[in-house]
Amino acid sequence: MPDLINKDALIVIFKPIIKALFDKEKEEAEGATINIDEFRKKYCGGKGQEWVRVFIFDEFPEIDVKNGGFVVNPRGGKKTIIFRKDAKKWIEENYHRIDWNASLQEFEV
Repeated sequence: MPDLINKDALIVIFKPIIKALFDKEKEEAEGATINIDEFRKKYCGGKGQEWVRVFIFDEFPEIDVKNGGFVVNPRGGKKTIIFRKDAKKWIEENYHRIDWNASLQEFEV
């Protein structure tokens, strides 16, 4: 007797819904804040901490929490705290403004 339910059709329907729910749960479980190491790995293609400070934090002062942004202590000294949700949103909206090919060696010359 043939199956009355088309399993492939159900997978097509439910897979994106389940993935969205899983992603939302995962995001909420990650917490509200991340450190600079998590930020650079997750949102900056693994660029180094100093690269992120120079070419993102210094270049875009609007991301400093003092200016209404999402980074507390962007220059270090004290622990750098990054509000994950706002950081993700900003990166997604502004990735094209960042010079991803910039080099610290060229910057220091």
